[in-house]
Amino acid sequence: MASSLILWVKKRMFEEQIKGKSIIHKLDPRVKLIYALVFSLVIALQNNLGSAITGFVISIGLTLLAQIRIKEILRRLLVVDKFILLLWLILPWSYPGDTLFSIIGLNFTHQGILFTLLLTIKANAIMLILICFLATSSIFDIVHSMIHLRIPEKLVFLFFLMFRYIWLISDEYERMKRAIKARGVKFRNSIHTYRTIGYIVGGLLVKSYIRAENLYRAMVCRGFAGKFWLIDHFKFRFIDLIGAIILTICNIVIIIV
Repeated sequence: MASSLILWVKKRMFEEQIKGKSIIHKLDPRVKLIYALVFSLVIALQNNLGSAITGFVISIGLTLLAQIRIKEILRRLLVVDKFILLLWLILPWSYPGDTLFSIIGLNFTHQGILFTLLLTIKANAIMLILICFLATSSIFDIVHSMIHLRIPEKLVFLFFLMFRYIWLISDEYERMKRAIKARGVKFRNSIHTYRTIGYIVGGLLVKSYIRAENLYRAMVCRGFAGKFWLIDHFKFRFIDLIGAIILTICNIVIIIV
């Protein structure tokens, strides 16, 4: 009962972002999917700090336009910045260049700090773009858009099932973790801890395989033959044309800065 409640709360928190009424929410999901990819590529390929900052500012503006809660944005950015923090601990003193200052024999270079700052800005800008365009569409709209854009159906199928059942795997992991804590197990740097972690990973793999087999049999019983059949179709409207033009201009601005 408790695990089902946790799973329901997680889904509700995710679905809250889909039901907005902003301009970004109203755009054709195909447009959002295309420009999520275009923005990500354009920002990722910039080696100039000014262009990266411009992309970051534009991504902030688009995210605010999507009316997504600040708390939710910061929570998702924190996931990325945890990995970026590792770069700040390594790159500034390992990147070749002019020494800016030294600490405990480590020479922090001017180029290393600028390069790490560039990566930080680009990573956060790309994450904001993905939040803006993908978090404002339901998983069904995203999958529908991928099929319309001629992405291989097997990849679309795997993506949809992975997203659909990641909640169940997460719920299963939380349930196993609570069961271990209830038995008084404490994670330490010991063989017993590593063996326990191995049991958890193995249990998740076995249960995931069983769930996948049951799911496949259920889909076959319902007539699934490896193909998604589309009933409803998107319509490219005037607002989508205007949105595409504005988003294209934003990408051009990032490139020419």
